[in-house]
Amino acid sequence: MIDWIRAVREAAQSLPVSREWLYSLALVPAIVLLRILLLRLHLRRHPELEIEEKRRVLVMSRNMALLACAFVLLMVWATEIQTFALSLAALAAATVLALKELIMCLSGSLVRFANKQYSVGDYIEINHIRGRVVDINWLNTLVMQIGPNPLIGRLSGKTISFPNSLLLNFPLYRDNVLGHYVVHMFDIPVPIHLDSDAIVPRLEAVLVEKCSPYIDEIAAYLQAVQLEKLFITPPAQPSISRVPFDDKVYNLVVRFAAPVNLRLDVQQAVLDEFIRVQYRLLNDAGH
Repeated sequence: MIDWIRAVREAAQSLPVSREWLYSLALVPAIVLLRILLLRLHLRRHPELEIEEKRRVLVMSRNMALLACAFVLLMVWATEIQTFALSLAALAAATVLALKELIMCLSGSLVRFANKQYSVGDYIEINHIRGRVVDINWLNTLVMQIGPNPLIGRLSGKTISFPNSLLLNFPLYRDNVLGHYVVHMFDIPVPIHLDSDAIVPRLEAVLVEKCSPYIDEIAAYLQAVQLEKLFITPPAQPSISRVPFDDKVYNLVVRFAAPVNLRLDVQQAVLDEFIRVQYRLLNDAGH
């Protein structure tokens, strides 16, 4: 056995290819093959996973495999990289400037990974980009667009890709930070001459009707999150606040808690009722 290993080593050394290339050509495919085998084994052992969970596992395994390949190549080529880096010391400043955007994208990815800011399936908004995350890599994030009207939270069918460098320069908003539930808010502009006392009770009745089946359940969940993660969680009770805006309109700020997949239905029900009430009030004023 020892003689066989020695013979293999001598044969490898006699080849006109450096050991670094041999290790690279052997280890990288091995990592890719291992990732495929582990992914298939995991999916076979958990056939009940939903498509979002499978997508999350797929994306995570791909990114971890890329990281492992990069680490292995760095270790194999460390000596050559060090020599090459020393020879390019005079060009270091120019290289940093040329790779500034790439470095910022990688830095944004590290920030996202370290802080667990979002993952596949989350609803996010950054720099006026609103959508549901469908793919993440080390350079950019792909989302299914929501909107484009801010009061319409449906998927538009379009995808938007943004560089992860945005995470370093703009605030990130995440809707489903509370898991399966969300505290949702939106504004309704109302003409200044319409009496809010004739509008708000009707909208509150719709909110209570739509949200009451979940209020106790959500309140208990928010209390558990507050005790476990030491978050200051908002109340689960729905509310409507009246906010002055200018001499033409005032805003009704609607706030409620609901399951993530039902928040748009509740919002649309409130908007439908507002349109009906506004129509009646405007017609009564015209007569």
